[in-house]
Amino acid sequence: MFVLLCTAAVASMMSAPAAPAPGTAEYYAALPESVYCVEAETGMVLFEQNADLRRPPASMIKMMMMLVVDEGVMSGKWSYDQKIQISRLAESMGGTQVYVRTGDSHTLGELMAAVAVASANDAAMAVAEGLWGGKEAYLKAMNARARELGMKDSEFNSVHGLPPSKGESFDLTTARDMAVLGRECVKHPNILKWTSMRELVFRESDGMKQSTNKLLGVVPGCDGIKTGFIHAAGFCITATALRDGVRVIAVVMGDTKRGRFKSAEEALEKAFTMVRRVRPLSPGMVVGNPVPVPNGMSPSVALVARDPLEVVVKNEDAAKLQLEVTVPTTLKAPVPAGAEVGSVKLVLDGHVFGESAILTANAIEAKGFWRRAGEKIGIL
Repeated sequence: MFVLLCTAAVASMMSAPAAPAPGTAEYYAALPESVYCVEAETGMVLFEQNADLRRPPASMIKMMMMLVVDEGVMSGKWSYDQKIQISRLAESMGGTQVYVRTGDSHTLGELMAAVAVASANDAAMAVAEGLWGGKEAYLKAMNARARELGMKDSEFNSVHGLPPSKGESFDLTTARDMAVLGRECVKHPNILKWTSMRELVFRESDGMKQSTNKLLGVVPGCDGIKTGFIHAAGFCITATALRDGVRVIAVVMGDTKRGRFKSAEEALEKAFTMVRRVRPLSPGMVVGNPVPVPNGMSPSVALVARDPLEVVVKNEDAAKLQLEVTVPTTLKAPVPAGAEVGSVKLVLDGHVFGESAILTANAIEAKGFWRRAGEKIGIL
């Protein structure tokens, strides 16, 4: 009986399929789902699951193109109105396309809308060639920007996120790194203008192209950012929504076609129940107690905040916020209105979330000689 059992066990081991080799499409496709959710302003992590698994981002890589292009436009390096001529290489791109044609010209703005809304690989290559002169220079620029952002687990080897050609490597990143990139993207109104578009007409003869982000118009406040899919990556999305002054970003990688949207929606909805924006101070609001002015025509002066102080916190931390006020014990007249006399900090568990100058609410004149003399001898 013992011999028979051992023989069966050996036979079972011999028939078991070998594990996919690291670095192959099958290896990455077998990875468990990654989910990561943060509050955009502070980077506060709300929840995570396999957030540091390195895996291909597919077309979510185009978020980096949106960022570096808009940064270049904002710095005056180029313009969205400038024309970019289409090369044979751009026309030859596979996957999702808007079918650009060799020799044609399109504005940078038109091509970027196609990248963001239709996830057009041909438009992405046209932009890389038109602005950087080719793929290699663009890859150098995007990887450098990723390092500047602290995306330490990211390595980009393609313009568009398509599977690598023979001898090339997959693009690799993590859900955590994609959230870092997403936080930077949502600071740019131009990017959100593209990513909130539910449809696009790139060429009248081709009709309407629908956004690949099916959360638009479904999840309240959703205005981006980017989806992706190749076999190795599974179905992915970096999604964001803004409600009541709070922006949340959810990254889902390695899910099913419909599952990514369901997972992202659930992540966003859960996140909005966890955090809120708190504003303890508004400009002009009275801060602390009045400060004595011993030689003033009024005995004391009220103090007000110059700037607003606000922060997004978890619901359970809102009551822990503290205002740390630093002001002198007395002031000497004359005291002008609006004079900066101290500061106030918004603090939670020792971390400073903001600071405002403290100003005098009104002017206080100094007592004249006869006033002081009269008070001294008891006349006044």
